[in-house]
Amino acid sequence: MVNVNDMDVKEFDGQMEDRLDAIFQRQTELEKKYREIEGKALPCVVPDEVPVPVNSYLGQHQIKEQIFRTIIELAEAADCMKNKPWKQTMMETDVTHMKEEMADAFHFFIQTCILMGIDAEELYNLYFKKSEVNKFRQRSQY
Repeated sequence: MVNVNDMDVKEFDGQMEDRLDAIFQRQTELEKKYREIEGKALPCVVPDEVPVPVNSYLGQHQIKEQIFRTIIELAEAADCMKNKPWKQTMMETDVTHMKEEMADAFHFFIQTCILMGIDAEELYNLYFKKSEVNKFRQRSQY
């Protein structure tokens, strides 16, 4: 099985803001290939077009499927942490595996954004708007 330790990635030369654009671009390329592969197995549930119509039954099914995939990967990351308060023996965490599962979750999260028509700029703006809401809540002791 191939994992992240088996891959070399060239350092990205752009600004930090451009990194999110690069992630969305790469994921869009992957999504097209996934659509071809999954379309052979499940032609009735693979989107014909992206973004999908969010207010349609099929569009919502496709978005929920990606959200579930994200949740599954986050659960796999959490499962890498074996220590429990009631256990007497500390278990070492496979941090590399945990990080790989987090990257998988991020992959599916970005895929969900693409399906919904959210691009890197919109996600960036939404993130910082929500961050400002959270800062306001902290200041106001919400």
